[in-house]
Amino acid sequence: MTDRQQKFIKFIESFIRDNGYSPSIREIAKGMGLSSTASVKKMLDRLADSGLLNRSGNIARGIEIPEKGIPVIGRIKAGVPVEAAENVEGYMKLDRLTIRSGGHFFLKVDGDSMKEEAIVDGDYVLIKPSPVISNGQIGAFRINGEVTLKTFRQNAEGVYLMPANEEFEPIPVGEYDDFEVIGHLKMVLRMTEGSDAFEPA
Repeated sequence: MTDRQQKFIKFIESFIRDNGYSPSIREIAKGMGLSSTASVKKMLDRLADSGLLNRSGNIARGIEIPEKGIPVIGRIKAGVPVEAAENVEGYMKLDRLTIRSGGHFFLKVDGDSMKEEAIVDGDYVLIKPSPVISNGQIGAFRINGEVTLKTFRQNAEGVYLMPANEEFEPIPVGEYDDFEVIGHLKMVLRMTEGSDAFEPA
């Protein structure tokens, strides 16, 4: 994809995200600072031919960006917390499960502190972003700048991030800890050898 094509795609994605519908050719021309709608039409044709967008010539605003899949944004420690890398490593395509991104993302599990919940090293966990989580739910948490996958427990004694492996200790969340709920677990995906669901970025 050329720089110019990337700018077109980013503008269209941003417009759809902000407005809930695709831009018209005139809106693209205005947004891209172009005086000619003909040049916009040519670029849209090139992008469609390359499979980078879908167009329906008979429908107004009939531009769609194909779903890339759900982003994989790094690893999460199922053990002691580690600093998370939040850059997109690739995309997971789950067409058969009809799951669309909707803000969800995958993290690759590193470690086996959640093995009694059938979450093991190398699995991918689908996280639904949310600032709140219910007692007893498994989720992704950031504590003091580091990220871990644990079960959330709250009782009269306080808040704890609980492992599902007796070899690991619960992580207490203190009053002065910098603590954040990233989201809760929606699904665990275990890849088989030769699977093509993961597409590198």
